[in-house]
Amino acid sequence: MKVYVEGYGCALNISDTEKIIGLLKKNRFAIVDKPSEADAVIINTCAVKLPTENRMIRRIRELISETNAKILVFGCLTAINPERIPKNRRVVVVGTKLSELAKLLNLREKNVEFSPELEEVKFNPCIAIVPIARGCLGNCSYCAVKFARGKLQSYAVDSIVRKIRKELKKSREVWLTAEDTACYGFDIGTNLAELLKKILKIKGDYRIRIGMMNVNNLKLFLDEFLDVFEDERIYKFLHLPVQSGSNRILKLMNRNYTANEFVEVVERIKKKFPEITLSTDVIVGFPTETEEDFKKTVALLKKIRATKVNISRYGVRPNTEAAKMEQIIERTKKERSRKLTKLCRELAFKENKKMVGRIEKILISAKGRDCLIGRTKNYKQVIVKENCKFCEFAKVKIVEAKPYYLIGKIVNE
Repeated sequence: MKVYVEGYGCALNISDTEKIIGLLKKNRFAIVDKPSEADAVIINTCAVKLPTENRMIRRIRELISETNAKILVFGCLTAINPERIPKNRRVVVVGTKLSELAKLLNLREKNVEFSPELEEVKFNPCIAIVPIARGCLGNCSYCAVKFARGKLQSYAVDSIVRKIRKELKKSREVWLTAEDTACYGFDIGTNLAELLKKILKIKGDYRIRIGMMNVNNLKLFLDEFLDVFEDERIYKFLHLPVQSGSNRILKLMNRNYTANEFVEVVERIKKKFPEITLSTDVIVGFPTETEEDFKKTVALLKKIRATKVNISRYGVRPNTEAAKMEQIIERTKKERSRKLTKLCRELAFKENKKMVGRIEKILISAKGRDCLIGRTKNYKQVIVKENCKFCEFAKVKIVEAKPYYLIGKIVNE
């Protein structure tokens, strides 16, 4: 059977898509490059935000017209809002479990599930995406992903370490991913810091990127985490979503921390690692958000000087508590989003300009259209147009800064 596979969403979803392809290849399915060439099409969906959900619906409709194959809809959309999936005799709603897909395709491994050690076909051979857990401990009032991913299920330390040891024979960069990496291990009597200690016993010159973490969980083992975070093989990069600078809104969101607690954690991190790259997420136009609430978010972002801010205009997600609250008009959301986008671009540019003139050791881990892309020790993106080896380290001088990336020139040894 010929199968076409495409996937969307977070790093965990990318990993799931890689593992779906790996499982198909193991079972001798032919993976094709175009939907029109396939007997079956698998789309691994994301539905974390309303615009993403809309994109998924559009894409499923496009696939219906592009191919005569069966279209197997997999992933988060099937759990979050299955009613929106187009009704068509060729569209099959699969679910979120790999075993459901395996049974539908009549694979030998009927009881297979996602795990760190399941074989995959990587989209980027230099980067190994390693899931460390599924689900989370949160109950955010706006989030529908919990319906798809469920409660926290951490993978065993030994299983993760074996996977990384194996992957580092071919790859140089490891992404540790989960809905919330900071709560890893809370259900099995360990934590992320302990996991990192075990991983870092693996010898070699490689890099680890730690995925998104919530501060209410991170602060429970912050001292231990900061000690292990010193290792030069860990990118000095953290993704800590704040979502709002208003305590009133944070309480409505059920985020389990205050704005001051968030800032305190960030300041402790920056005191020890002043050049860390901080990424955060903000939701604008959350139900009942006032202009004063919004101003508090602006003030917080100025204070923490995040290099990257993912700004989302609040969109109703089905079956969530926030969907029942008093909604903000779209025009207000757009105005606030524009203001934040402008501010965050300025803040990012200011931080990036500090890098100009420096000599940096970067790992060339991605390919652009007419360039190679590397990452500094603090995970800033560097564009290199000269010849250098993919998936190897290179020395560059940072010659120019842009708001969201740097430009580097190779420095000959």
